[in-house]
Amino acid sequence: MPRADGRTPHDLRPLRASVGELDRADGSGRFAFGPVAALASFTGPIEVRIREERVDAATLEVVHRPLEGIAGTSSRALVSTLEGVFAPLLALQAFPRALLQLVVQSLAPGYAPHPASLSDGRQVSWPPAEFTEAGAAAPLGASTFAARAAAVNAATLAALHAGSVGMRAVPFAVALAAVDGELLLDPSADEEAAATARFGFAWAFGTGISSAAGGMQLDGEEAEAELVWAEAEGEFSKDEFDAARDFSRAAAAEVLAFAKEELEAFFKR
Repeated sequence: MPRADGRTPHDLRPLRASVGELDRADGSGRFAFGPVAALASFTGPIEVRIREERVDAATLEVVHRPLEGIAGTSSRALVSTLEGVFAPLLALQAFPRALLQLVVQSLAPGYAPHPASLSDGRQVSWPPAEFTEAGAAAPLGASTFAARAAAVNAATLAALHAGSVGMRAVPFAVALAAVDGELLLDPSADEEAAATARFGFAWAFGTGISSAAGGMQLDGEEAEAELVWAEAEGEFSKDEFDAARDFSRAAAAEVLAFAKEELEAFFKR
């Protein structure tokens, strides 16, 4: 059955990605599922405070800036997710006694941040005008699984754009929701609010990272996929969780293919 926005259960919303908007960071990335967007910056390696110094690896500092107000429980949960995804993938051991900083800013439909806070004076318009979901506030605010997935993807783009620290694999995330007994990919905020269960998964794609091939070509080789984030809320069976996980893998590969095209176009300019 078609959804409120006309998509089938297996359809992502229009994807948008860009890199290089922030001048004062080593790398920056913006990613959106439809109107659900996040902007990330990646800086480092830079000098670290002595009390946070590690002699065997770089210190990874993750900061989340919510759309409004101060960081609360949902921000701390997102920071924990980002740390769990990126700490094992970044080559932290190559930069002992240094700091790597990842900052993620949540964005929302109709949001118009002060330009200087995001792009050092350049005008930024996001999401594009063709996104029509802007309107009522999201029932779950910035705590939707789609918003968390967008944050992971924006952070990946920022780290790739920086290119200052190696990654053993490239993570991309998607959200799913079970509504009226049907599993929906990339749910809207209304769908997540009505769901009996919500899921978030991130898969890291690379070569030589796992025994299971992901079916993607990465730099001429078949990319393998490793599950690096799995989170769920609500009531669901093991079979339902397994179905959501398997569904997410193919969807994350679709996001990877899209991001790869966007990055290739950027670096060819």
